[in-house]
Amino acid sequence: MDHRSDSSQRRFDDLISVIESTRALAEAADSSEAMSLFARELTLLFEASACLISEYDASTATVTDWAAYVIPPAQLNVVAENYQLDEYPSTRRVLERLEETSTCIGDGGDPAEHRFLEEAGFGASMMVPLVMDGAATGLIELFDVRRRRFDLDDRRFCRLLADQAGIVLGAVRMADRLEEQHLATVGALAAALEAKDAYTGSHAQTIAEFAVAVGEELGLSGRELRAVRMGALLHDVGKIAIPDAILNKPGPLTDDEFIVMKSHTTIGADIIRGIPGMEEVVALVRSSHERWDGRGYPDGLSGTDVPRGAYVIAVCDAFHAMIEDRVYRKAMSLEGATAELNRCCGSQFMPAAVEALIRVIERGGQRVVRFSQAA
Repeated sequence: MDHRSDSSQRRFDDLISVIESTRALAEAADSSEAMSLFARELTLLFEASACLISEYDASTATVTDWAAYVIPPAQLNVVAENYQLDEYPSTRRVLERLEETSTCIGDGGDPAEHRFLEEAGFGASMMVPLVMDGAATGLIELFDVRRRRFDLDDRRFCRLLADQAGIVLGAVRMADRLEEQHLATVGALAAALEAKDAYTGSHAQTIAEFAVAVGEELGLSGRELRAVRMGALLHDVGKIAIPDAILNKPGPLTDDEFIVMKSHTTIGADIIRGIPGMEEVVALVRSSHERWDGRGYPDGLSGTDVPRGAYVIAVCDAFHAMIEDRVYRKAMSLEGATAELNRCCGSQFMPAAVEALIRVIERGGQRVVRFSQAA
């Protein structure tokens, strides 16, 4: 009687876990955030030390790190890496045969997997394929610092969760594709500006890439990160209405000319105000030239009265402008631009945004795993 009761309770708890995990995935803003949430759910559910979720490209037999969750003192590398499956036969079997596997140090398993575990400080792992439309598109790896055994029930339950995640991920990826089409439209607007402004070139696209990296470094995700990407692409779109004589003037602007130039923030916000779903982006475009100390424009806002995303765009905009050649000056060195960021930290720029940008610069543009860590 007690055994049946325990078994029924376990099945009920498992069902609730599937429902809660699936709901969390469905509420994610994009596939990267969905996988980050899923990594957290799996780590906690299996009382593991860490979870790493990777993308799988069957055409090249390559696995690339995607999202992770870790509970200290365990550690995982947060810089995205990729590796060939030839180096890891157990991983290849999981992805090609769509089966689950587990191992722990000392069980005589795959030497390549054991080397990785020992180097990373883990005692055990479980691998499960992430399947969409009948094919593996990703790999889920759970790690534990203990030499525990993930048993058959663990592997089957993780596979059940992974299969549900694959269904939800398919829907999220469809939304991602629609988002990409939206971004392409926004990019066309930015390109229209770049054709008019002799100084911008691919300025907007580059700033968008920096802004997303800095936003992720600050922990932005979902709608906030999407707004930062859009805002960075469109932060100067109001310059379409600025006369060429002012926009492309090779020397300093007069006071009257600067007043006209500053109006591009409000003009840009008004241009995109009528586009559905862009409300947060409107605020970022309007505030992209505000300063931490309140001496910016157009509203003279300061501190936390300015959206974080606007500060991210502002610091990335300034940094990229410094390392670009202009008609009236040569580009600054990377060291000089970094020194200028530090000099203006806490006055012109939000301190946390400066620190995050410098970390991105020091990393040399390497992509980072969507990574979270238990407190």
